[in-house]
This record gives sequence, C-alpha cells and structure tokens, in this order.
Amino acid sequence: MMRHDFRHRVAVIAALAASVVGSSAHASGRGGHAQQIAQLSPQQQVSQQQVSQRQVSQQKVSQQRESQQSPETRVSDGALAAVISASNQLEITLAMIGRRQARSREVKDFAREMLESHSQSERRLGSLLVRLRIKMEPTRVSTMLVGHSSLVAAYLRRRPAREFDQAFIATQVMTHRYALRMLDERLIPAVKDQALKQEFQRIRGEVVTHLERALVIQASLAKQETSFQRGR
Repeated sequence: MMRHDFRHRVAVIAALAASVVGSSAHASGRGGHAQQIAQLSPQQQVSQQQVSQRQVSQQKVSQQRESQQSPETRVSDGALAAVISASNQLEITLAMIGRRQARSREVKDFAREMLESHSQSERRLGSLLVRLRIKMEPTRVSTMLVGHSSLVAAYLRRRPAREFDQAFIATQVMTHRYALRMLDERLIPAVKDQALKQEFQRIRGEVVTHLERALVIQASLAKQETSFQRGR
C-alpha cells in the first residue's frame, strides 16, 4: 500500500519530465503501434493508415512552422535556467525534510549532502546569470516543478518513521533520474550561451554522482529490510 501511494504521489514528476522532453515517448512506442496495426482487418488497416498519414502531414507542418520561427520565439536561456533553479529548490526542500526525519546515519548524511550541494548549485547559477545578464524566466515547467514539490514534501512528512528512509531515498532516485533526463534531452541541447552550457554540464555531473550514491543507499536499505524480515 505504501509503495503504491508513493508512486502515485511522485508520478507528477514523471509527467513533468515527459512534458519537458516532448516527443521521446512517442518515438519509443512505434514498435507496439506497428504490432497493433498488423492485427487489424484490411479495411481497418486502410483506415488506420489514412489516420497515420494525416498525423504525419500535420507533424511535418508543425516542424516546418517551428523551423521558421525566429530565435527570439524559441525557449530562452533564462527559461532553461529557471527549470534548473526549480529543480534545485525541489531538492533543497526534500533534503531539509530528510535531514530532520531520517533514522539511519547514512540517509541523514546523504540528505545533508544534497542540501549543501543543491544550495551551492543554486548560488552558483544565480551568480552566473547575473554575470551573463540573463534573467530567469519562469515557465509552465518550472512553475509545475515548484508546485508539485509541495506534494512530494507532504507525502514524505507523513511517512511513519519505520518507512521514511526508504521513501526518501526512493524519491531521491526518481527526482535525480528525471533531472538527468531533462538535462540530456532538453536543457543542455537547447542552451545557447556557452558559459551557461558548461554550467549545465557541470550540474549534470553532480546529478549523476547524486543518483549513483542514492542507488547504493537504496540497495543497502533493501538488504537491511530483507534481513529484518527474515529475522522476524
């Protein structure tokens, strides 16, 4: 029950990541779509092909319009930086909860490290933006990140002490995975200023390190839980 509730609560982060990276999910589903078409009758296949052709035509038109847009109408570096800042704020909020409520020393130390690391990252990003004269521009994505962080935070605060460490680390694994995905598929490829791109790449390295550390702790907690269950 706890695991199902947790997945429901943090699913908003998954939906957010999907909205940022765009059409990647559509591309990954083409194989299953082809299998479904093969199972249709000839008449249904013709109808389905007609629908697909219309969709392809509409997609081409959309791509042509996007390619004709001027640079000013595309996502700005300030908007991309706002997503990074929102991600930092999310991690800072969760880390503060983890530092207070975690039971194991390992999880407490990790929460403290996340608080320090993401706080420093936020300060560094802010200083860089001032130097580059880039103003952060809140977007639907960054606003959703900030808003949804309260849902995940509320979920963690309500966890019983016995469940908290596992729930917190599971959250950390999930949020850092999505941060890595956003950086790789949307943020780093889209940023224009080279100094800001280098900062995004540096942040990516930290996210990878955080994720690897969280996965190690998660495996350790799972092992401890298994030993506890066997000893009962």
